[in-house]
Amino acid sequence: MKFLCDEMLKRLGQWLRVAGHDVLILPDGTDDRALVQRAHDEGRLLLTRDRGMVDRNNIEADLLLLDCNDLEDCVAALNERLPVDWLLAPFSRCMNCNSLLVPAAATQRHRVPAEALRASSTIRYCPRCDQLYWDGSHVARMRTRLESWNRHASSDYAGTEPPPGD
Repeated sequence: MKFLCDEMLKRLGQWLRVAGHDVLILPDGTDDRALVQRAHDEGRLLLTRDRGMVDRNNIEADLLLLDCNDLEDCVAALNERLPVDWLLAPFSRCMNCNSLLVPAAATQRHRVPAEALRASSTIRYCPRCDQLYWDGSHVARMRTRLESWNRHASSDYAGTEPPPGD
């Protein structure tokens, strides 16, 4: 499943990327119609908190309206509606641009701090935005959070309402 998050849910979108999901996040201020059209064109599920988006647009894309405020609340709202796998492919996508990460080459590894090279054998590289990623202490905390959300996802998803498009 591919997602598009509007500006109200970009933090949720970044965490979906951390989990390995294909998530498009367009710049703040992108017109609703452009969001809907892009979601439709690319077969993405549009995630939004904007109740008026449905009313203001002739929706031609799958849209999921989430009633939530902070990140934890939004994760819970999404887990209630969809069977999200928060451990799909952790740390396989660039948090900035959504590209799939590749193993860093020796020419890229020289940019990583020496302490990080000693502590982590896995260095990933984004070929699109030239960002490097490695397993620092933050990765363990992030993985713990993903695992917690995944446990709640499997117990929270009622399955009573089919996901949009089914």
